[in-house]
Amino acid sequence: MKNPIANTYARLSLISITLTAIITASHHVFRDGFGLIVPWIIIILLPYVLIRWFTHTGTKWAVGIYGLYNILMITQLGVVDGFLDHTLKALGLQHMTFLPGGEAEVVKTVFSLWSPAAGNIFYEGTGILTFIGSVFATVYLYQFVRALRHRTEKGAKEQVRGSGEAGA
Repeated sequence: MKNPIANTYARLSLISITLTAIITASHHVFRDGFGLIVPWIIIILLPYVLIRWFTHTGTKWAVGIYGLYNILMITQLGVVDGFLDHTLKALGLQHMTFLPGGEAEVVKTVFSLWSPAAGNIFYEGTGILTFIGSVFATVYLYQFVRALRHRTEKGAKEQVRGSGEAGA
C-alpha cells in the first residue's frame, strides 16, 4: 500500500479486530473448553492473512472479504454476544439475547479461577471487552475503507488529468 493514511488505518483495524478476536476466543474457550481452539486460531489469524493478501496484490477482493469478516465479528460477537448479553447484564438491564445460557445469572464454564466470583467476573468482563473491541474495530474499519476510497477517487482524478495539468 502506498497510501500512508490507509496503511495506518489498516494497521489499527487489524490490531483492533485481532485483539477483539483474542478476547472473544479466551471468553468462549473459558466457557466451552479447548474443543474450540482450532476454529478460534483460524478466526484470529484470518484478518492478518487477508491484509497481507491485500498489501501484496492490491485486490479489492481481499478488502471485501476482510470487511465482511469484520462485519460478522462485530455484529455477531460484539453486538449480539458482547453488548446484548454481557454489557446489558453488567449494567443491570434486561439482556436481550437469544444465546443459550444467556439468561443465567452465573454461566457454567469448563474452566474456573480461584473462586466462582472471579470466574464470573472474568467471563462477563471478557464479554464486555468484546463489545468495546468491536466498537474500535468498527471505527478503524470504516476509516480504512474510507482512506482507500479517497485514494481511489484521487487516483482516478489524476489519471483523467494530463501529466502537465496542475491539480485543483
